[in-house]
Amino acid sequence: MKKDLREKDDAVSPVIALMLILAILATCLAVYTTTYVPGLKQQDEITHSGDVKLTFERFASDIDNLVAQGKPAVYTEVLELGGGDVPLSPTKSSGTIEIEETIIGTYKIGGVTKNLTGIIVSYLPSFTAWEKQGYLYKNGVVWITKDEKKTPASPTLYTIQNGTDHENKTVDAWYKPSSGILTIPLFSTEGISEITGTSTVKLRLNATVTEETATAVTITMPGKTETYSGVTIRYLNIGVSVE
Repeated sequence: MKKDLREKDDAVSPVIALMLILAILATCLAVYTTTYVPGLKQQDEITHSGDVKLTFERFASDIDNLVAQGKPAVYTEVLELGGGDVPLSPTKSSGTIEIEETIIGTYKIGGVTKNLTGIIVSYLPSFTAWEKQGYLYKNGVVWITKDEKKTPASPTLYTIQNGTDHENKTVDAWYKPSSGILTIPLFSTEGISEITGTSTVKLRLNATVTEETATAVTITMPGKTETYSGVTIRYLNIGVSVE
């Protein structure tokens, strides 16, 4: 009889040990998912937000280079729309990239007035475990956005007024003749102008050039009008798209 009891105990012991191991694993998994995962997701999304900022800064630099060179060129910047992909919690936040044409001012040649067009590129996250912090490019300046508020992303631009002043300075420099050539950058949306999701996308700049000789050209922007005579007009047609 005692032998039979020992045999039964020996048979039950592995089952109990396995159940204890499973209980310990379940407890550890529960602690990990409830305690560590939220912090890890927030940290990954903070890193992702920093990567988006760097992408926008490179994008701004690409536009500066295009305008400075005034030549046909193609630039592409890669951007992850979502972040927060961590072990045992692969669900990512999502984001939206949107491209919008704006009117900076006008230019007049031979009695014909046309618009000087600029571009606004914005990124806005959604379903994020961190703050809903986005980014926006406009007239040479990258802005950090949150709800209806914005502040310059550059540490050298301390206030909103500094950012606005830098926008005006950048635009003013775009329309200055050099060596008898006046470069007029004209931005437009090209192809897809808005994407929402979690995947990897590309911000693309495609610049083409056309030229004409003008007796006089008048550039008009808010609070300022300038006329240039005997210059060659170089139109820098910059198509902006996301793919």
